[in-house]
Amino acid sequence: MKPLPFILLLLYLTFFFSVLSVPCYATFAQNLRWSIDGSARLNHNQALDNTSRIYALGLDTHKVFTNSNGDIGYGVGQVYWTKLSNHMPVPFLFSSKDDSDFIIREAHLNYTAGPNWLPNVRVGHFTLPFGLEESIDTNGRLLDYYLGKNLGTKLDWGVSLNKVINQIEYNFSYTLGGKDKAKSVDGSYAVTGRIGSLSHHDFVVGVSFFDGQIDDISRKRLALDWQYYWGTWGLLGELALGENNKRSQGWQKEKYSLIELNKTSINNQLKLYSQFIIKNKEFQASTDKLINIGFSYQFTTQLELSMSGVKQINSPASGQKKQLASVQLRYRY
Repeated sequence: MKPLPFILLLLYLTFFFSVLSVPCYATFAQNLRWSIDGSARLNHNQALDNTSRIYALGLDTHKVFTNSNGDIGYGVGQVYWTKLSNHMPVPFLFSSKDDSDFIIREAHLNYTAGPNWLPNVRVGHFTLPFGLEESIDTNGRLLDYYLGKNLGTKLDWGVSLNKVINQIEYNFSYTLGGKDKAKSVDGSYAVTGRIGSLSHHDFVVGVSFFDGQIDDISRKRLALDWQYYWGTWGLLGELALGENNKRSQGWQKEKYSLIELNKTSINNQLKLYSQFIIKNKEFQASTDKLINIGFSYQFTTQLELSMSGVKQINSPASGQKKQLASVQLRYRY
């Protein structure tokens, strides 16, 4: 087992005992929400002629810390045992297509009890504050906004300053660029930020930036994202412009854009979505264009079925169009 679960435990205990150092009217069990989260995912990659499976079983926790003056912050901890079966290509967290390991998703503490003019302070392993992913959590779901492919990682270890002020939300972070490692790797780092309108409104707009070096690749991004909801319909979009430097190739411009149309049933059990994605890289022979269609159905508050299909509609230079079909069954207790 990697040492990261012990880091998570240490963070929780440090915050917990700091709370006990002042008069406290709540036990640790109060204001604690937790669930056992299990899922099984089947993928068929037609381009690689490969069928694979991913199994995950974990503990998802959320704890609000309180003292005599009120809430002082909260902590999130998500630790999952994850098993691959014939999964190709092999994700960076694993060493083989049939590997298994304990994986930390979110593991952070957010201190919120400062003066109104000071930002909240988050420390730990969290999703980078960039684009649509800042207000739409896709961890453990088939629905994706391709944050990792755009920035080089989706989650990272570090610190962030965040706050809601009047009609504005902001979140700026400095992270170490080690992704699953709580350290800088060969000079890695990431500076990320987003400022936008309130995420619970029917119309949301935000601006993001990113400057980092991850996996020995330097990346710069500037992005605009928006969400518009009308009744049970939603129209979402994201446009990210920037450049990558792989050293051997020099700086190359990149563009990523996504448009999503979704529909949610009145009882929130069924959600349908369709995405059109464009990825353009300088000096690449053709622009990648993909369509992603999916749905999720909530049988009960605990059991959910999801399916999605991704198809590339342009002809890449390699001659192999990306075609991926996935189905996932997820149960939370």
